[in-house]
Amino acid sequence: MKKPTIRHEVVEHVTPEGYTELVYADRPKSVPDMLNNTVSKYGNREGLISSSERLTYKQFASAVNNMSSALYHEYGIRKGDRVALMLSNGLEFAITFFSVVKLGGIAVPINTAFKGGELAYQVNDSGAVVLVVEPEFHDLIAEVRSEIECVKHLFVTGDQPPKGTLAFSQLLKERSYMPLDIKVDETDGAVLMYTSGTTGRPKGALLLHKGMVAAAIDVDEWFDWRVADKMLLTVPLFHVTALAMILCSSIYAGVPLVLMKKFKAADALRVIEEERITAMIVVPTIIWLMLNAPEFDQYDLSSLRMVAPGGAASTEALLKLCAEKLPSVELVPGYGLTEATGVTHSTTTLREALSKIGSVGHPVPVIEAKIVDALGKELAPGESGELLVKGCQVFREYWNNPEATRNTLVGGWLHTGDVAKITEDGHTYILDRMKDMIIRGGENIYCIEIENVSLRNPKVLEAAVVGVPDSVFGEQVKSVLVLKPGEQATVEEIQEFYSKYLARYKVPKYVEFRESLPRNPAGKVIKEKLK
Repeated sequence: MKKPTIRHEVVEHVTPEGYTELVYADRPKSVPDMLNNTVSKYGNREGLISSSERLTYKQFASAVNNMSSALYHEYGIRKGDRVALMLSNGLEFAITFFSVVKLGGIAVPINTAFKGGELAYQVNDSGAVVLVVEPEFHDLIAEVRSEIECVKHLFVTGDQPPKGTLAFSQLLKERSYMPLDIKVDETDGAVLMYTSGTTGRPKGALLLHKGMVAAAIDVDEWFDWRVADKMLLTVPLFHVTALAMILCSSIYAGVPLVLMKKFKAADALRVIEEERITAMIVVPTIIWLMLNAPEFDQYDLSSLRMVAPGGAASTEALLKLCAEKLPSVELVPGYGLTEATGVTHSTTTLREALSKIGSVGHPVPVIEAKIVDALGKELAPGESGELLVKGCQVFREYWNNPEATRNTLVGGWLHTGDVAKITEDGHTYILDRMKDMIIRGGENIYCIEIENVSLRNPKVLEAAVVGVPDSVFGEQVKSVLVLKPGEQATVEEIQEFYSKYLARYKVPKYVEFRESLPRNPAGKVIKEKLK
């Protein structure tokens, strides 16, 4: 099978580091340029839609200009400064993100499920000088406020910000300052997106403007947008998929975007019917829950034409169920990672996906891919090894972690940590993960982080964590514990302990007690025996 036809011209480009990479020839040079282009072409078109407000692109850009002006003139935010966002899906997130990057600042999205310690670590590591949160997170912030001294200004959305905080609404008021004229280059940092690491601490991947723009054009290439298209956002904006491939792609193409604050299958089905949604980019769990919802047959989903699941494997059962229940919809699975600003591979049709079960398709136009062995030698088609990717979407560095950067970025190639093979016809198959990682509903969970928390429990002697198959979420977390002599514990007691330190999605669904852990002669736990 040949690689899909490319509609956007691709050319070679030399990076400041001296590497050649592929880029789209006719591209905006930054995320702010992308918004400006869309306003000039589609300013009066309805652009961003929430449950409470509908903004044209011109109205959205006006809010962005007001906020960026306030941050610059009144709070001293300058190019390179980090601004952290602990916000759910909504206009506040979108406005804040575009305001920050308009200043040449770096946005730091924070997982809204985080607990105090997780939040404090990420804010401190990024050195964020501004933190924007929703009222429901204020108590959490208050608990760790003394630990995040880098934050100079704390803004809270809503009508009545708590005492000692600033009103987000004040940032949106019109001002009489001269328009900002800050040069933002495509090689500047745009987002510090944290991704779990094998050390147990998340690493901040610095994503560049050129990568965010390329990811947006990837979706344009992928979906071949039409005049009547409208996209639905169901995944959290603190994920690269939502931020780069949904929010930025809709802005790039001038496609209206409906933002769901929180995903519920029945609500999503209702919104698809009411708004005549045509396209979605989701994790497989979301489309699976929608297809299996009791309310599925109650709604008219005839407008939907394209669904792109990624972030976890699309099972054969999911593909076949989609073909059965949504026969006119193209379900096109893909593959990507945070460090590559989202998607790197995609299929083109549901028929292709069904005929190549397990394949994530071909690289997107600006990505090159190869398979190498442990010594870095490129392998022949069909041989399995580590998947490496290269291109303008690849991140620049791990924040404050040069060693991890050197280990991951080698000669311009990104080591994905995934075992894969590329067949003679160019299809890529992801076979396994070299990294010790669980993917639950599109959320990356590293075992060592949970193992470290396990060992904080005074009753626990040893701990091992693995992922086990789950029909809804893809995988669930299983913790296997060896208690100290004489100690006893219940599953509920252990899960309650985990919930004090971990986001809800990381708390193990299964807890097993054993007298010992299986180990190999070198003393390493044999995790396959625990699954």
